Amino acid sequence: MKKLLATAAFALILSACANSGDKAPQPEQQAAGGNAAVEQALQECAATQGGSQDRAQFDACMKSKGFERPAQGEASAPAAQ
Repeated sequence: MKKLLATAAFALILSACANSGDKAPQPEQQAAGGNAAVEQALQECAATQGGSQDRAQFDACMKSKGFERPAQGEASAPAAQ
């Protein structure tokens, strides 16, 4: 019985160790706050609006800079690999 318990525990530990390295680490830049080009575009669009809260105008500005807002359903879905 002890051999069966020891074998099961060893198999559990081995499978946990084997699966721990499957996930790719997040790039440092994304974890630190995002892309510099996106941050610059956000600041420029906010400056051109002059404090206005018009979301459509802000989205149009970002789209003109090459950054389009994802659809509402896509934002919560994980990225496919």
